[in-house]
Amino acid sequence: MTAITLRIPDAMDKQLRDAAAEASSLNDYILKAVRRQMTLDAGRKLSAIQPLDLAGEGDAL
Repeated sequence: MTAITLRIPDAMDKQLRDAAAEASSLNDYILKAVRRQMTLDAGRKLSAIQPLDLAGEGDAL
């Protein structure tokens, strides 16, 4: 596991806490958002390397 430190500007604090209201914690909400973005970034990098033919595989990004 890699630890990261995020600095959230004061101007974003209320909006971020409002968006995370349904999550179990603000930390959990941010962690899920970071994981989601990392997955999207990895998918974009992979697709840029070589076009993939996923026909019949049932995979989708």
